[in-house]
Amino acid sequence: MLFNEKILIPPAEVLTLQHKTTIMKSKLIILTALIVMTMSGCLVKSLHPFYNEKDLVYKPELTGIYLGNDSSRWEIRQHKASAGLFKDETTSKSYDIIYTTKEGTSKFLVHLFSLGNQLYLDFFLPDIEGTDLAVMHLVPAHTLARVELSANQITIKWYNEEWLMKLFNESRIKVAHERVQFDLDKKDQDSYQIVLTAATADLQKFIIKYGNDPEAFDNKKKDSEYTFVLNKVGS
Repeated sequence: MLFNEKILIPPAEVLTLQHKTTIMKSKLIILTALIVMTMSGCLVKSLHPFYNEKDLVYKPELTGIYLGNDSSRWEIRQHKASAGLFKDETTSKSYDIIYTTKEGTSKFLVHLFSLGNQLYLDFFLPDIEGTDLAVMHLVPAHTLARVELSANQITIKWYNEEWLMKLFNESRIKVAHERVQFDLDKKDQDSYQIVLTAATADLQKFIIKYGNDPEAFDNKKKDSEYTFVLNKVGS
């Protein structure tokens, strides 16, 4: 075939290629957003879960469709796990949260647990989409949030990393962790993030001690970057 010859692609194949291209672009946009969220130093992240099985609480009234104060859409449903080949799925004391904004959709595996008379949510992102090479560079982490429940409203308050960094810098806590540099072009403190490496038992001691610290999250106003107020649709 000469270099100046034209390749004719049937219309159906053109649509297929366009569809695949659109899907790949969407996945890359979502992947980029997740990387920015993970590496921007906003949330307290841990390699290990913040809960034990005995701490888990399941509240069926938590399931439903919610709209966030930032125009986000949250679908909360009971998580179902595979019981094996040719077997029905089994339910568990966990939730799937499908979080949607104008940037895309992400699905989290979330556990509601009780500790020190307070309810918490452990968020985990089990599946990260993107190119195989990009995904192999990412390490999934757990994040921690306090949750307040009412009849038709949920308030989620994430613990933030700036507060945690301050505790470490002031030598007020001793929890196993690593300072991970995420911007190789910078050498200042702002180019590092804290990743907790402690076991669940030690993490829970930390939660109980600082669970009510007013500086743990920005809760001065309902629309802060660490607080999401979710209103149930149809309530």
